[in-house]
Amino acid sequence: MKSIQDNNRLYNFLSPLVQFGTRCHYQTFDVHGLDNLPTDGAYIVAPCHQQALMEPLAVLNFAPKPPVFLARADIFAKPLVRAILTFLKILPVYRIRDGQSNLGKNSEIFDRSRDVLLDGFPLCLMAEGRHNDRHHLLPMGKGMFRIAGETQLMLGEHPLYIVPTGIDFDEYERPYSNLVVNIGKPIPVQPYMNDFRENEPVALNAMRADLAKALSPLMHDIRNEEYYDEIYTLCNILNPTIRQRDALADTAWNRFNTRRSISLRLDDAAAKSDDSGSFHKLMETTRNYQALCRKLKIRESVPASHWSLTATLLASTAVAALLAAFVALPPVRWCVLFLLLCYPIMLLPTNLITRRLIADSQFRSSVNFGIRFFFSIIYTIIISIVIACCNGLWMSRLADIGPWWGLVAVALAHVEAVCAPTIVNAFKALGNNIRLWWLRLTRKATTTQLDNSLKAAIDGYNAL
Repeated sequence: MKSIQDNNRLYNFLSPLVQFGTRCHYQTFDVHGLDNLPTDGAYIVAPCHQQALMEPLAVLNFAPKPPVFLARADIFAKPLVRAILTFLKILPVYRIRDGQSNLGKNSEIFDRSRDVLLDGFPLCLMAEGRHNDRHHLLPMGKGMFRIAGETQLMLGEHPLYIVPTGIDFDEYERPYSNLVVNIGKPIPVQPYMNDFRENEPVALNAMRADLAKALSPLMHDIRNEEYYDEIYTLCNILNPTIRQRDALADTAWNRFNTRRSISLRLDDAAAKSDDSGSFHKLMETTRNYQALCRKLKIRESVPASHWSLTATLLASTAVAALLAAFVALPPVRWCVLFLLLCYPIMLLPTNLITRRLIADSQFRSSVNFGIRFFFSIIYTIIISIVIACCNGLWMSRLADIGPWWGLVAVALAHVEAVCAPTIVNAFKALGNNIRLWWLRLTRKATTTQLDNSLKAAIDGYNAL
């Protein structure tokens, strides 16, 4: 039987396209710690798991060789899906919920996983074994560590590593959010092997504990479950103030690290507080802020990072000028229409479709990505052929380059896909700020309460 890690020309052709599509799905795709990937031995990539497909796609974007993934077996049920997943270098792992009789099949899967590592390819297993809709590290299973121990036995003195990898999404469901990959120092498996030979459960527990200890600082891990919602809200609404205080630029990496530092401080404050302390008053203030945002039907992060009235008016004026130019000037109108014709996908609210159709919120982003990715490919192929065949339509409007318009359309689609996150997010931010200033005008009492609540949250956090 052909090994799953063997070279596949079609896979090699499609992989860069998928990687490009993944990066275009986010406004920022920020990878840190690439120098931590081992160069002297085999390794297992062990990311945290908060989305279904998006973490594997992130790993695909930074792994130097095509990685092989392990995923839960129930999604392999249909033959066509199984064939597609196998082509994508994904192996099934059976759990107790898949039936006691199926657990024996894991022996073959573990054998194939060891072969992947022995051949020098990265193996990727989600550290927690199941996805989680919260920024919180779940308990880990033992399958990864059993594979690691058995592989190290076969490798002898040749090193094997487990690479803890934090992956953070600042938005779970919306396209064009930000993704941060934080690769940690590799954990060598060799030091656990004496225990593994003599008492396997002890070695597995030690590896599991050490990976959890290494992975938690690499991700946004809110440890307090009782006040998770309040702490997560504070991580977002305090972020601009803390970054301004610390003179940090507004980047995805800085926002991620600031969220981490806020949640760590709040987790520690929760552990030390009593029922009447400042921490509980801060939680009450935060719940009041959340209620006011729900009442005004605005996102919690908008008041904390709002634009000034001057900036909002200037941006609105610029957009109005562009609209006027679009209406009044035919060359502008034809250029804009041609750009939209080449890549209209940025305007599709696919996240609203997946929210209605997909019950499991952790699958929505993956399905959203799949819809946009495959539709982009199909649409680009069709529209480039149509434009090339109907080049006469564009001759008198733009420039006469004949059927080459088809290639222009393909090139523009790629350029627009790269630029789309910045453009779409800028318009969303403008819309949110216009609406906020309108609410300040029409619902002054409620927005004043909101501003006071935000100030009280900032003061309460500083007083901890």
